[in-house]
Amino acid sequence: MDPSLIARTWSESPDLEGELAEMRHLAARPAVHAEPSRRLHPQVAERLAELGIERLYRHQARAIDSILAGRHTVVVAGTAAGKTLCYQVPIMEAALEDPRSTAFCIYPTKALSQDQARSFSVVAADLVAAATYDGDTPTDQRSAIRRAANVILTNPDMLHVGILPHHGRWADFFHRLRYVVVDELHTLRGIFGTHVSMVLRRLRRLCHHYGSDPVFVFGSATIGNPGELASRLCGLDVAVVDEDDSPRGEQWVVLWNPEMEDPEEGRRRSALAEATDLFVDLVRRDVSTIVFARSRKSTELIYRWATERLDASRRKRIASYRGGYLPQQRRRIESQLFSGELTGIVTTNALELGVDVGSLEAAILTTFPGTISSFRQQAGRAGRRKDTSLVVLVAGEDALDQYFMTHPDELFTRPSEAVVINPSNPAVAEAHAACAAYELPLRLEDREVLGEAIEEAANRLVQADLLRLRDDALYWADRRAPAPQIDLRSSTGRRFDVIDRTGPPELLGVLDEARAYRDGHEGAVYLHQGDTYVVTRLDISRGEVWVRRQDVSYYTQPKVDTDLEVLERRSVADLGPCRLHLGSVRVHTQVVAYQKRALGSRELLDTVYLDLPSVTYETDAIWLSIPDAPIRRADVAPHELPGTLHAAEHAAIAVLPLRAVCDRWDMGGLSTPWHPVSGGPTIFIYEAYAGGAGISEVAFGAGASHWQATLEAVRTCPCTHGCPSCVQSPKCGNLNEPLDKAGAIRLLETILS
Repeated sequence: MDPSLIARTWSESPDLEGELAEMRHLAARPAVHAEPSRRLHPQVAERLAELGIERLYRHQARAIDSILAGRHTVVVAGTAAGKTLCYQVPIMEAALEDPRSTAFCIYPTKALSQDQARSFSVVAADLVAAATYDGDTPTDQRSAIRRAANVILTNPDMLHVGILPHHGRWADFFHRLRYVVVDELHTLRGIFGTHVSMVLRRLRRLCHHYGSDPVFVFGSATIGNPGELASRLCGLDVAVVDEDDSPRGEQWVVLWNPEMEDPEEGRRRSALAEATDLFVDLVRRDVSTIVFARSRKSTELIYRWATERLDASRRKRIASYRGGYLPQQRRRIESQLFSGELTGIVTTNALELGVDVGSLEAAILTTFPGTISSFRQQAGRAGRRKDTSLVVLVAGEDALDQYFMTHPDELFTRPSEAVVINPSNPAVAEAHAACAAYELPLRLEDREVLGEAIEEAANRLVQADLLRLRDDALYWADRRAPAPQIDLRSSTGRRFDVIDRTGPPELLGVLDEARAYRDGHEGAVYLHQGDTYVVTRLDISRGEVWVRRQDVSYYTQPKVDTDLEVLERRSVADLGPCRLHLGSVRVHTQVVAYQKRALGSRELLDTVYLDLPSVTYETDAIWLSIPDAPIRRADVAPHELPGTLHAAEHAAIAVLPLRAVCDRWDMGGLSTPWHPVSGGPTIFIYEAYAGGAGISEVAFGAGASHWQATLEAVRTCPCTHGCPSCVQSPKCGNLNEPLDKAGAIRLLETILS
């Protein structure tokens, strides 16, 4: 395979209208080897030799030294760098020292757990008994696994709801626990990572109860703050091993921009269609290829379109892979991919992580995956065997995608973003105070493990009569276990069950309260696993959203009224003539209507008004207060000011993932020509979760560089009046009205000049 030749062929082909925006060659990298300072057990060394591992990479040797010395450790390296061996070796050493020792290995996805189970069966066969224990594990097998396995591979959700609340069944396992492995650390961000930090602290508390003090080991792709993140997750000091001494084959990276179909509106050809074209071409060339799509529906569409264009023999050699498949379907596809039976696979980010996907030559990323870290992870899926590889980023209309098309150096030279969590989030602390009290009565000394925020959270639960004081301890007082009611990916409000009423009632998923009002109101179009449903009823009292399967030619978009009050200002900094603030705010939102718009053309079909309750929560925010002088110098007239501020707000949210591992759905915004806190024009960017997840602090710290990137994203977009690539937002509660792109450019240029 000659990647540069393939890319030039695409660029010159009359059948492909996209633009080759950039092509970069990344040179091969040799391996650096080293030996651990402590000699490995002869059986471990013999097992590695049987696998063809005569020498360890230097980062593996350093990590093994750190872990065997009893230090909590985070190992940071790229795809296929051998991070798994860094904890498998200490687990095997512990098993040989004491066959009764145990370990938990926690992965973010079931696919990764299954893959690592296969890895343990190869690397550590006869030395440890490893087994997966997750939602796919048959109930009748679980007690046998608890008795027989000394390495349990699971995920945060099962640990939270299926293991910790039933710790009595695991008493012996906890007592003998030597290691807790938390892999793919970089995925534990935002509200999910905040919840996981409390789950891990609950685990530590139970370990102390049963007399163990395990070593925590974290594995991560390259991120900006691995030591800080690992420490905040477990509440302990963590040593960092962050060099990557593994070899790497040469790689060609192509940035491919779909053709502009409507320059006036900034509308480009679908990234899905463009990615399908490239995928089909590579499969016809017999280039083994993985395609990443951003959603389950996108995955199925690319796969379907590709099968329609390939001949029968090649159709059999491609597959799609995503969440929602039956466990046996996923296992079969994973096996075919690993063995090389498949030439192509279309997947969500389910295969972005450390699953061994065998030898792939090319990776197509259908739109920017949200962060530099994820981009590098997905790109690393190709060329894992040190051979030459091709990576193609197919841009979408999103502002961040188009920013990288015009600023390619940012993609290749920018350091990985910081991953942020907030273990002090009061809503999360309250949820896990309830879980911890259910597991063991809460005592004052639990603050040392669970964190200071747990004390106030416990007081609120006492006032709600959910905790009761007895013998200097707080006992859980409700008949229901709290863990099943707590979604690790949400922080606010009640949980609403989405129920398919097309036939016999069937649970499709869950929504938190705010999202239920936005996406689960009567008449809303709801997407699930590529299928279209229409909401027939929102039952607020029962916490249920009823939907019915229906193919429709339109989508719905809610109109949301937002009000915001400032509760506390913690930091202030100058931004040119303006002031940038960081603090806490109270957000009030209410869905007041929704629009029906035609698929494709986006033509407005109808506006339907609603009467729904408002949602109020407290969170963190940044806000930019703008005096009159720069507005006058930018020649922004009073009637242009609302649209100018609104456009700048949207663009600032869109490029925020350049600074922190987040996406625009983690943030909300409000812009107004006058706000009482500043007495003038103000742009707010606030976190969409109660209590915040730490994103605001990163945004505030970025300061002028964040707003400079905002200006560049808007200024370099070729559209005339504003489009999804610069100032339009897919989640705008005001339905993208008003927006003034030209005014936003003039104002930002004036502020930053």
